[in-house]
Amino acid sequence: MDGARACFRQHGFHAAGTAEIAAVAGVSVANLYQYFASKDDLVVAIAEDDLCADLALLTSIKAAESMGAAIAIAAEAITREAGDPSASRLRLEVITEATRNPAVAEVVHRAERLQREALAAVIRQGQTRGEVRADLDPAIGACTVLCLMDGAFARIATGVLPPKAAADDLLGSIEALLRR
Repeated sequence: MDGARACFRQHGFHAAGTAEIAAVAGVSVANLYQYFASKDDLVVAIAEDDLCADLALLTSIKAAESMGAAIAIAAEAITREAGDPSASRLRLEVITEATRNPAVAEVVHRAERLQREALAAVIRQGQTRGEVRADLDPAIGACTVLCLMDGAFARIATGVLPPKAAADDLLGSIEALLRR
């Protein structure tokens, strides 16, 4: 998977070939096909892996004792990922591939649903503790945060904003949205 990620980050899903992926991964093409029936299956596996990582982060955020602590956890993760523009490019590749590939679209749609649910729960917790404005609909807030994140990562991937500026803008926007 690491070899595929490296190739996809450099060339995109369609330009990266299985021979190159196998070479970067240090395996034969036949060995690659023992694990993944097709390059599409590899793309789906990467999307699934990203979903698991995002959900693990959201679990940490939800377990935070305060909204300030939750934002600090998110800030560290966002800053770390923003520091690698190729990671943002790969996120954009996955979203774009979801417009063409039904299997990737299924993962992206499931990720959206699960992430919205988790973020809405975090917002409700913050409201219960009096840390988040009570008039914010948690579902709308969750959707807004995800849209802000996608926008920030798109700007990093395309070089419109430097990673640090994009991460700072994103965190400032999230805090302004949640502020009491």
